[in-house]
Amino acid sequence: MLDQSDDGTYEPSVMCPTCERVFDHPLGVALLHKTVVRSMTDAAMRIRPPLPKEHGAWAMFAVPLVLGLAVAPAWRWRSLALLLAALSFFLMRYPLATLVKPRRRPAADTADLLRWPSGSGAVAVLSGGWLMVADGLWWLSAIGTVAASLVAFHLRLVYRRQEMSAVGELSGIFGLALGAPMAYYTASGQLDGTAAALWLINALYFGGTVFYIKLKVRQQPRLPQPDRITERLIKAKACLAYQGLTLTIILALAAFHRAPALLPLAFVPMTLKMLVGAARWQDKQSLSLPRLGMLEALHAVVFAALIIVAFV
Repeated sequence: MLDQSDDGTYEPSVMCPTCERVFDHPLGVALLHKTVVRSMTDAAMRIRPPLPKEHGAWAMFAVPLVLGLAVAPAWRWRSLALLLAALSFFLMRYPLATLVKPRRRPAADTADLLRWPSGSGAVAVLSGGWLMVADGLWWLSAIGTVAASLVAFHLRLVYRRQEMSAVGELSGIFGLALGAPMAYYTASGQLDGTAAALWLINALYFGGTVFYIKLKVRQQPRLPQPDRITERLIKAKACLAYQGLTLTIILALAAFHRAPALLPLAFVPMTLKMLVGAARWQDKQSLSLPRLGMLEALHAVVFAALIIVAFV
């Protein structure tokens, strides 16, 4: 569209597709759209809950629950209430971690972030409380207290900007692994050695992902590739040492009949992944976090399937 100016020439004018208003200068449209987009984004953020974006976080949440329900000798519909409580508790962590980070934010953003964990926390307490009162599952309060303490410790590390340390990430993983004994206990009504073994198995497995991701994302891309494979394996000593300790514990559980004899097979894919990952050096150019996350999610699915086969 052309508008005639005072000197007789024609200047372009722009029509806003949102309100159909014609502006004599494109800058007007730019400013208008900036305001509209910002308002729509703020409104969407208030409606949409803040969710974890990492595939690994969802796998660490879901796999222990699935394994606890699958290994339990019985199934009861009350397990759905536990799943609701666990999901609500899980959804609390991300906005709370965002809130405790030492940064300045508008009061409206703080109120929005507070609204979601408040609602999720209420649902978690009501669902868990119903299971304890109606079904007598009072041990859920003890397990929930441990989980809440680990979350509080993790949030303290977030406030100190230490959440990405090994201790910070492992504390979160050990808390999420409590979903396995909680699901097992809710479905079966039993809190026995199998429930404890399920927690330990999930904690050890997902704890290994911390060291593997650190190796592939933070360590290898920052260092020149060693020529010899033995040197690459030495660079990955923390990752491999953790996996060696994990295999020792898992083999001991199977040898002393504290877990099924087939349990060590569930850790074979992860062990091979670590060995191959240590030998194949990761450079910055080929590093893809989404691909790495999808690979970890796939390994978690394989791990869960093998655990179910071992126990069932």
